[in-house]
Amino acid sequence: RVEDAVLIALAQHHRPNVAELSDPDIKSSGDEKFTEAFDLSKEEEEDVLFKQAWLMYFWRRAKIHNVEEDIAEERLQMWVDRHGQQPTSHDAVDVEQGIHELRKLGIEQLLWEFSRQEVNVAEGELSDAEDDLT
Repeated sequence: RVEDAVLIALAQHHRPNVAELSDPDIKSSGDEKFTEAFDLSKEEEEDVLFKQAWLMYFWRRAKIHNVEEDIAEERLQMWVDRHGQQPTSHDAVDVEQGIHELRKLGIEQLLWEFSRQEVNVAEGELSDAEDDLT
């Protein structure tokens, strides 16, 4: 699908500039209340917002395709609830951890495979319809 191709292209060319801010062990080493958040640059805010949208997109698709059913709804709701808020350094860490979780669980790859199957089915149906016309 066109939307999927655009998202892939954007993700591949989008600079992971906030990645330097995030250490996966930061949140696990202490309570967020004890770690002071700091303001992000405009570019870093845009990066966090892009990654939040990416996470919402994939968790919504995971829910639709019943992938990781036990956590998909919870993760989707978490990212939806954060949508539209001013991103902080804590959010920068959270999105990096969220993307790491998607990759660790293999969700992105599995959903791309679902997309390819859907395209193949649609192409097969189109081919069958063209054969019926001739």
